[in-house]
Formats: sequence, structure tokens, C-alpha cells
Amino acid sequence: MRIDWWTLGLQTVNVLVLIWLLQHFLFKPVKAVIEARRVAAGRVLEEAEADRARAQAEAATLEARRRDFAAEGEKILAEARAAATAERDALLAEARQEAARLEAEARATLGREREAMRQALEAQAGELAVTIARRLLALLPPAQVTAALLEALVQETTRLPPEARRDLAAAPEPVVVATATPLSPAEQEAWRARLRQAVGGGADFAFRHEPALIAGGELQGPHTLVRRSWRADLDRLAHALTLAPQAGDVHQLA
Repeated sequence: MRIDWWTLGLQTVNVLVLIWLLQHFLFKPVKAVIEARRVAAGRVLEEAEADRARAQAEAATLEARRRDFAAEGEKILAEARAAATAERDALLAEARQEAARLEAEARATLGREREAMRQALEAQAGELAVTIARRLLALLPPAQVTAALLEALVQETTRLPPEARRDLAAAPEPVVVATATPLSPAEQEAWRARLRQAVGGGADFAFRHEPALIAGGELQGPHTLVRRSWRADLDRLAHALTLAPQAGDVHQLA
């Protein structure tokens, strides 16, 4: 086999020319396009990454705002619940106070009505007792009843403490003796002597007719009151009916 060196040389030259042409007119432009595409792709990726970062930041901001809004909503709801609870408690307290006030007013009104009814019944009972006493007294000799009660009045005066009897003996004005029936001058003098003896001094006594006593009498000194009358007995009976403390027959007056 014989090699044609001219042909081989020409073909080699042709190949080299072709390679140069390809490199100059094909590879460099293609490489430049590829590089430009790579740079553009990198720029797009960078922009996309920046956009993704911005999107993530905005999403985080929105999430933070959402949490803030949720917390603010919870706070508003809590404040509303607290205000509603406080208002409810205030209304309940006001209602309880109003109910207590109404109950107290009702109790006071009921107490006043009961007291008025009790007083009316006591007044009726007192009037009935006086009527009965007067009718019973009409069956007895008035002079004898008054004499018996005046005797009891003298005995009560005798039992007075010494200072009370001295006060009666030293009275600047005559000591009043009220009787349910009028006494004659002779009867007055007799009872005046008995009372002076009971007081144990030179006291003076003035007699006065008081029909309201029904029967008996009362000794009315400056600071001492001795009661022996049916009126006094009826008063004590009225106090007993109302459970009031019983008063004695003799009252030391301040």
C-alpha cells in the first residue's frame, strides 16, 4: 500500500481549517450563548431565591400579625368577659340590696301594722276592762271600796323608804291625794291625820276628786307616787298582757 502524502497533507490542512472554522464560527458563539444562558439562569435563580426569601419574610410577617390579631382578639374577649362578669356581679349585688331593702321595708311595715293592731287591741281591752270595772264597782258601795283602798294606800305609804317619807314631810306644797269618789271634809281630815302618821312628820295633804281612778286613790308627792286604785290595777294588767315589766305599787320618780 502506497501513501499519497500530498493528499494526506491536503486532507490534514482541510481538517485543521475545518476545526478552526468550527471553533471560530460555531463553538465560540455556542459557548457564548451557553454562558449567557447560564448567567441568565443564575440571575433568574437568584431572583427566584430572593423572591422566595421575600415571600417567606412576608409570610412570617403575616403569621406574626395573625398571632398578634389572635392575641388581641383573645385579650378583647377576656376583657369583655371580665366586664360582663363585673356588670353581672354588680347587678346581682344591686338586686340583692334592693331585695334586702324591700324585705326590710316590708318587715318594718308589717311591724308597724302589728304594733298598731296591738295598740288598738290593747286600747279596746283597756276600755273593756274599764267598763267591766265600772259595772262591778256599781254593784259595790263606792264609799266602802274607796275606804278600803285608801287604807291600803296608807299602808303602802307607811312602807316607803325613810328618805321618801322625809321627802313627803318636807314638801313645800301640800301633797295631793286624788280619790275616785269625793270625800267629805270630815273624811278628808280623818285621812289627813292617818297619812301624817304614816309619813311621820308634819306634812300637809290636799284632796282632789279624780273619777278616772274608778276606785281608790293616789298619793302624788314631789318625787314619789303611791297608787292604790282600780285604774292602777288595770294599768298593771295591761302591762302584764303585753309582757311589759310589772311596776310596783310605789314609784320613785327622778
